[in-house]
Amino acid sequence: MKVDTAWVEPPYSIGGLDHLGAQAPCVLIYGQLLPGITNVTDRARYYSFYPWLIWSLAQRFPDDEDEISFVERFRRADCLFTLIAEHHAQCTDKISERHGAAMVGRQKLVSAVQRVRSGETLKLVKFTANDSADRYFMNRMGGLSQYYAGTLADLRVLEGGRKPWFRFTKEVGKPIAEAFDASVPSEPFWDILERGEVTDAGLRQLHAFCPCHLRNAVSSEREQLIDIYFDRQREYGEEGIQRKRSLALIQRLIGSLSPGFEFGEYVFRATVYGNALPDATSWSIPADLTSTRENWAIYVRNDLLSVAVQTIFALALNKLSPQTTGERYVYATVEAFAKAFEESDHVAGFVADTGCATFGAWLLNIESALPALGEWSADGHEMPLAQDIVSSWGRASDSALLASAMRVLAILAIRDDPNRAPYKGLAITPQALQDYPINLDTFRRKAAAWSEMPLGDVVYEVVAWCMNTHLRVSLRKLHRTSSATFRFRPSELGLQLTDGNIPAPSNTRPRFRQAVQILMDIGAVVRDDNKQMSLSAEGKQLMEAVSA
Repeated sequence: MKVDTAWVEPPYSIGGLDHLGAQAPCVLIYGQLLPGITNVTDRARYYSFYPWLIWSLAQRFPDDEDEISFVERFRRADCLFTLIAEHHAQCTDKISERHGAAMVGRQKLVSAVQRVRSGETLKLVKFTANDSADRYFMNRMGGLSQYYAGTLADLRVLEGGRKPWFRFTKEVGKPIAEAFDASVPSEPFWDILERGEVTDAGLRQLHAFCPCHLRNAVSSEREQLIDIYFDRQREYGEEGIQRKRSLALIQRLIGSLSPGFEFGEYVFRATVYGNALPDATSWSIPADLTSTRENWAIYVRNDLLSVAVQTIFALALNKLSPQTTGERYVYATVEAFAKAFEESDHVAGFVADTGCATFGAWLLNIESALPALGEWSADGHEMPLAQDIVSSWGRASDSALLASAMRVLAILAIRDDPNRAPYKGLAITPQALQDYPINLDTFRRKAAAWSEMPLGDVVYEVVAWCMNTHLRVSLRKLHRTSSATFRFRPSELGLQLTDGNIPAPSNTRPRFRQAVQILMDIGAVVRDDNKQMSLSAEGKQLMEAVSA
């Protein structure tokens, strides 16, 4: 009888992400608000290229069920698609975001394209063979398996099958594949792929495959992709509604900004949070987008909470990591360490600077001079305060970072509306938050309990909350994945750091960059030579149709 003793193996240690689980509610929120677009689905044309590729393989090799040849052809096609996009960029305006940006394996292929343009003939196998040092991408099924498969399955474009096979769906995938085929010179593409050699002249024949061509003219391919993103056929239920409203909200903001004002993720975050434009004037949007804007504001609020507690957790790890032998103290428990942190010079200085006896008194003091929610460019507003924490980590003093993080928590407590559920309007249940003890609901309850506490005691509470939560989150990850993500752990010698890697506070990434790139890919948003974004005529029509 075989005995499996793998359970005695030490867990595999990894750096891990979201060590407090405080970012998880943010991920739940933006997953609901931008379904069908993820942080790794960067380019719109992959939504049509991959179903076309699967469809073409079925058309051209209907009787070939050999797995090795299927994977080889797939990898060649995936690699060739990136080569075409990068070649078109280098041959034209060299503006990456229009052509090769975020194409699968691009980093490995930029220099190869330069050599092709100098007259060299490339062997595709050099970049697609799994044992090649120059392989364009490690995943066996390229960018489809690594990035796009789950999303395309959710959108009913593809469906999984017996590995490594994917199948296009007849209802959605096949029409998109046929539309893509009508937009590109498919015969030269497959000729080059079968020969396995790439030349400058050959790539020039295939420039119509470049993602930039998706926006050039009205085509069935483009229209079908727009149908997906904006759910014009009403095929995707609540997910389709949320996706098109979030895209329309981004477009509304682009159209609302004054000429010359640079649009970016921070501006989007701040505007939806404060419901105000950069000049602090109220942002007027259609009524049907109001709930979407409010839900994005909840996302930003949760992200601010996450940045603040990440900062305090990182400062605690710094305190647990003395620089000299003489500074090495032994803390038997989290509570003992939190007490020592409370009694440190940093905390004493912070408390003295506030001039307030209790947390509640400090809130009243802050509120008396706090900028309005919509004045998000003003000094003292939580948006620039949290942004400065993230950008200054590693340069600012621990004392300054502690004061800023605590102030963000204080402002969040001040802004909280006790008559409104923290996650109102979102499909986030108490059960969904059980594994993530640091969230807007628990923060509300803790902030209420802190009101009469001395500020030093509140710092103690926050530090203990963060550290105990980290142990809980890491234990859960260890149980579920057999991977150890502990930044510190209890031991016979007291609390000890697992290594010197102290995670810096960071924002979550709410799929914003990918959404904007997709809007540019389909021609709804354009960026001029001065980097200014605006809506195209088609983009305005799409935006208006969402609220029609």
